[in-house]
Amino acid sequence: MLLRGTMRQPKISPVTPKFGAIAGRGRVQRRLAAIMGLDVSGYSRMMARDDEDTHQRVGQGLERVVRHIRKAQGSLFSFSGDGLMAEFPSAVTAVRCALRVQADAAERNATLSVDQRIQYRIGLNSGEIVIQAGRPGGHAVNIAARLEQMSEPGAVCLSRPVYDQVSSVVPGDYRCIGDQVLKNIPEPVTAYVLTPPSPDIRQGEYRPSLAVIPFRTLQPDQDGAYFAAGMVDDIVHTLAGLRDLVVIARNSTTGFTGPELDPVRAGKKLHVRYLLHGSVRRAGNRLRISAELCETEVGLVLWSERFEGAGDDLFALQDQIAIRVAGTIAPQIRERELRAAMRKYPTNMTAYDLVLQAMALFYQMRRDSFDRVYELLQAAIAHDPSYAPAWSNCSYWHLVRIGQGWSPDEAIDTQAAARAASAALDRDANDAQALAIHGHMQSYLFKDYDRAVGLLDRATVIGPNCALAWCLASLTSGYLGDGVAAVQRAEHALRLSPMAPDLYWYETVLAQAYYINGRYTEAVLTGRRAFDSKIDFIAALRLLTASLVAAGNLPQARLVAQRLITIDPEFRLGVFKLRTPLLGEIRDTLIERLRIAGLPN
Repeated sequence: MLLRGTMRQPKISPVTPKFGAIAGRGRVQRRLAAIMGLDVSGYSRMMARDDEDTHQRVGQGLERVVRHIRKAQGSLFSFSGDGLMAEFPSAVTAVRCALRVQADAAERNATLSVDQRIQYRIGLNSGEIVIQAGRPGGHAVNIAARLEQMSEPGAVCLSRPVYDQVSSVVPGDYRCIGDQVLKNIPEPVTAYVLTPPSPDIRQGEYRPSLAVIPFRTLQPDQDGAYFAAGMVDDIVHTLAGLRDLVVIARNSTTGFTGPELDPVRAGKKLHVRYLLHGSVRRAGNRLRISAELCETEVGLVLWSERFEGAGDDLFALQDQIAIRVAGTIAPQIRERELRAAMRKYPTNMTAYDLVLQAMALFYQMRRDSFDRVYELLQAAIAHDPSYAPAWSNCSYWHLVRIGQGWSPDEAIDTQAAARAASAALDRDANDAQALAIHGHMQSYLFKDYDRAVGLLDRATVIGPNCALAWCLASLTSGYLGDGVAAVQRAEHALRLSPMAPDLYWYETVLAQAYYINGRYTEAVLTGRRAFDSKIDFIAALRLLTASLVAAGNLPQARLVAQRLITIDPEFRLGVFKLRTPLLGEIRDTLIERLRIAGLPN
């Protein structure tokens, strides 16, 4: 059986814009703008504790802040080791940017210990910036800096002019704190505190919800409108096949298109947490499609990408984009939802949250945390016995336990896997994942290939966008010696899940499909990718060893085989032959190649 299993931030350049080149050395320039002051709360204390680590982490955090500022059309005009000043074309864009910065920081802090967290204080004002001799300043800038100093960590402090411009446009919890006497500011300033919404707002059972907004056509003649509409239909159809995602019907979203789309307002109107929108442009025979995924609480952009292709076959391009968008944003949403689940207290957990946490550990495929996966799945079942994914993943847990050689009693795990799979289908007979796992169990454990094929075919029909169903269908095709079908199904699974946290699992399945199809060079290349991602994944090591022997690279095969024995000293070819669902000559040739590489009988 085959089983599932930072980027380093660039440094901020402290160079400030050369306003003097615009304004001239001897003249004074004035312009209206919204001004943001931001600094790191408790910076001196953190530096005293560990200056090098603090310097690195604060620099990485401020680099993320700068990206948010630039995305909001803001300009950085002052930078220090623990803070910055920036200007924006309007108060609304400044406030939205500030909320995105604080939401992003809250998300990252939720996964860190208390002494590792970085919190920002932000002050916002609106007024005139004065630029003289290349240096920006003025009364409005000074007020923003003073408001920053009195801001609460994680919040935003606004002046009255900013509040008047944004309170009816940007929803939020505004609290007036009265007239404030600020250092070196002659008149008191009326100030407001804006507290970002808590990232943990979910109560009760929950599935993440998404609306796909009709994509805009950027041609004046609207020549590509039909293409944009068809593409959105395909994306909605593709995403609707993901059972843990609620997708709003497209006829509910037609009123929200346009260049001035407000994700926060649209999210509230449609009652969704995520929003996908974009644009289509045609140039001759070329098409360019831009897509963007937003979180609707504060309008935070989670992902964006541009797609290009020839317009000769519009329908094929629509399908390609729909699959790529679905395969990319589904993991993005799952990752964000997992972070939210990890922040929850046990009393607020739902079955959905518990399964998310269980599968995050599952994908790591570590022996020391594998039992915890089972505990979380059992907790999900206890919380909601009707939740089919908890049962189907529990069944899969038993299969993986057997396949990795971690089962103390394979007969007991086999029976438990069968019971859990049946329970999942009793609760939802149309759950593609449950059908696929049940089908895989028939071929892998019971060697009932006819029943397995029937269940897996039904899974891929009901869940055409369920990557796991296609992956497990590939395995059974391979067991039966159908290398062509095995390759096609494994490649399709990878297209549906190109950024999966268990990508090594999909690559191992594809490596086996290439191997069975006699495409040994491709099997080696794909197997190496899986091995590089997960160097202790037994199935990947076994496949790579046999593929290297088949490709004529015996020295490398022996090195990989030695790695396998180091991880699993009890591995024996005789036991593997009795267990493997591979049949006939494929099985016998595979075992002989493993023997040639040095694996013991």
